[in-house]
Amino acid sequence: MRRSTLVRQASRQRSQPLRRGAADVLAGLFPEADGPVLPSPLRGQPLLAAAAGVIAFAVGAVVLLRRVPGPPWRSFYAEDLRVFFVDALAHPWHLLAPYNGYLELLQRLVAQAATYVPLRTASVVFTLAGAAVASGCALFVYCASAGHVRSAGWRALLAASILLLPIAPLEIADNTVNAPWYLLLALFWAVLWRPRTRAGLAVAGLVAFLAAASDPLAVVLVPLLAARVAALRRFREHAVTAGWAAGMMLQVPVALAAASAARHSRLARPVPIGQSLAFYGHDVVLPALGWHLAWHLIDLAGRNVATLIVGCVLAAVFALIIVTQRGRVRLFVVTALVTGLVFTLVAATFSEFTPSAPETPLYEPGSRYTTLALFLFVCAVIVAVDAMFQRAGPVFGDPAFTGRLRGERLRAVAAGVALVVVLCAGWVPDFRYLSNRTKPGSWAPVAASWLRACERPGTSSIVVPGWGGAPAVKVPCASLRR
Repeated sequence: MRRSTLVRQASRQRSQPLRRGAADVLAGLFPEADGPVLPSPLRGQPLLAAAAGVIAFAVGAVVLLRRVPGPPWRSFYAEDLRVFFVDALAHPWHLLAPYNGYLELLQRLVAQAATYVPLRTASVVFTLAGAAVASGCALFVYCASAGHVRSAGWRALLAASILLLPIAPLEIADNTVNAPWYLLLALFWAVLWRPRTRAGLAVAGLVAFLAAASDPLAVVLVPLLAARVAALRRFREHAVTAGWAAGMMLQVPVALAAASAARHSRLARPVPIGQSLAFYGHDVVLPALGWHLAWHLIDLAGRNVATLIVGCVLAAVFALIIVTQRGRVRLFVVTALVTGLVFTLVAATFSEFTPSAPETPLYEPGSRYTTLALFLFVCAVIVAVDAMFQRAGPVFGDPAFTGRLRGERLRAVAAGVALVVVLCAGWVPDFRYLSNRTKPGSWAPVAASWLRACERPGTSSIVVPGWGGAPAVKVPCASLRR
């Protein structure tokens, strides 16, 4: 008995260094920010920093609103009206009601808030909420990425890449039904972030909770959360883990119950993996440099050849980064690329849009499933370029600025300029364009007709057609605010 005990102790001692070594490697994904998060003019000025944050948030929301012709607040988009708003009018505060097989908490909260404004302005609430969520996520990513991106300028560019995502006008910009796709972008960085303050911990936990409770695809980040648990042992480090778990505790039972009750659940009829890989190639790789640029390449070479061209460019860039960069940057880049690939494949495999009609310049079925992978392409390159600048050392004129450092600085500047040029080549033509998101109709006449119908003697409710063939919904006239 004594001998077996000694053997077990020796075995544990041998395995501990291996476990600690793996944890040390994983800890590279979760670095603490080496310096202040705020730019130097705002350090030590809390009121000025708060004002700058409010201004940045407002500017970001305005940028999003300008990206959709319309203007977008004149009408509802997709399920915002006949699912979330109508349900909120008919069944107030039923926030945990499932739709399409899962819970969508953020959408229900916005819809409930819209019931407290005059009926004619309800579409404005949904539009502004969508723009505000996206802008808030951009501001959050600016702060949460400080551990991996030390330069405030490059972090600002990273935040701008959320606001200027080329495919956003196709369907996710300026509406509430697709606002959680921005939350998923923020969730990736929330999992990597190590906040220093209680406010930061609370915000990270809230982002994780809302993302998980509003879209079940947040489950794809389980490996990253598991790596965080393995690498960071202190309980204080896991506000984001707790928020994600709380959201999933609401999400998973709803999704499983809907799947078991449905005759044709998406979980029971996945599309072939080859089809999902083709979706990744045609809908993620091809438009990675810009939506309109992708269509120009398609016109010149065809879809498959165009995909091959862009794929070779991306493969060369990321191979160069992985070969030349150091451990932490290399680990981040591989993690970002794998996360984007897995997320897209899971979304496409269980989506009804993957085998749908081919996309056009105005519409891409399931374009929202590509947002995280496209965003992570940009994240990987920005993290690598920032690392090049940090490693290059002092600026020109410093006595310690040797020839080797001068060469590294020139390479860093060249990489930074190339990155900005490539991003602008996609952002400028893709800033504002007509798409499926553009709705020429107006909500005001519909709202007026609802109010007129309720003015008829003896009318206590109106009947609103359901979305996508769903049953009609009876809305009490008492719920309609004039």
